[in-house]
Amino acid sequence: MELSYNTQLEKIALTEYGRGVQEMVEHLKLENDRDKRNILAHTVFKVMVNLNPEIKNQTNYEQTVWDHMHEIANFELDIDNEYPAPEPTAKAEKPEHLGYKDVLSKYRYYGRNLIDMIDGAKDMEDGELKSMYINYIASFMVNSSKNWNEEDLTPTQVVQHLADLSEGKLQIAPDSLDIHIETIRKPNNNRNNNNNRNKGKKKKPFNPKYKKR
Repeated sequence: MELSYNTQLEKIALTEYGRGVQEMVEHLKLENDRDKRNILAHTVFKVMVNLNPEIKNQTNYEQTVWDHMHEIANFELDIDNEYPAPEPTAKAEKPEHLGYKDVLSKYRYYGRNLIDMIDGAKDMEDGELKSMYINYIASFMVNSSKNWNEEDLTPTQVVQHLADLSEGKLQIAPDSLDIHIETIRKPNNNRNNNNNRNKGKKKKPFNPKYKKR
């Protein structure tokens, strides 16, 4: 018996659907009867949705799944549906470089959302609105560092981090920042402690002398 290994098989185009779907799509390409090919394509469509149910959360997810099917077929699938077949060139285009790779490794506890906020601040005109936005970002940084690293950042450190993450485009004076520190309220356990202390105590017997009239 001849053994086959995954390393010898064709690379899976979209791993979220697995090799089984890829083989089904390859079978579609070989079906000469167009009507039958269309029927089989809709069956494969349902299988793809079942294997990747989270995709239903996307707007117009049906077109996305059909696009995925064409991509799995290397854009060589000729089928009929309500959506136009995507152009291979759209997939070939490289996504915009996100940058900040080394910086994000250094400040990964801030998360990618902070980079998006800083990108927005860089493009804003100087003024009160920009100052408010930067103060919000600085507050987010301080509270994130406190929650994740248990480190209290100083305004000087915040300014340095902002400069690093903005590639030097945000240069701010430390004393201009208005940072809001979040305070976590601890639950009031006094009442619970009083209840616990009273649990072991026996109630005094009722004295009719003090009966209400």
